[in-house]
Amino acid sequence: MAKEIVEDIDKEKYKMSFKVIEGDVMEHYKSFKFIMQATPKEKGGSVVNWAVEYEKQKDSIHDPRTMLQLTVDETKKIDEYFTNNHN
Repeated sequence: MAKEIVEDIDKEKYKMSFKVIEGDVMEHYKSFKFIMQATPKEKGGSVVNWAVEYEKQKDSIHDPRTMLQLTVDETKKIDEYFTNNHN
């Protein structure tokens, strides 16, 4: 579980950033932020690149690889939003 806020939306660049402000993630990380940029394809859909910025609470905390499925799910939702609102 995590509570996020949208930090920035740049519709011209199809770029968004989300900052985690509460939840289980914050038990392990001092800060956690997702940055997503979509590049629309000519025949629909988009190519999406994600970056994750985080600072661990301790060095022994693992990298957040379990967030992969979350980013896949979010990518599908964001792709639909940008594709439907492209015009």
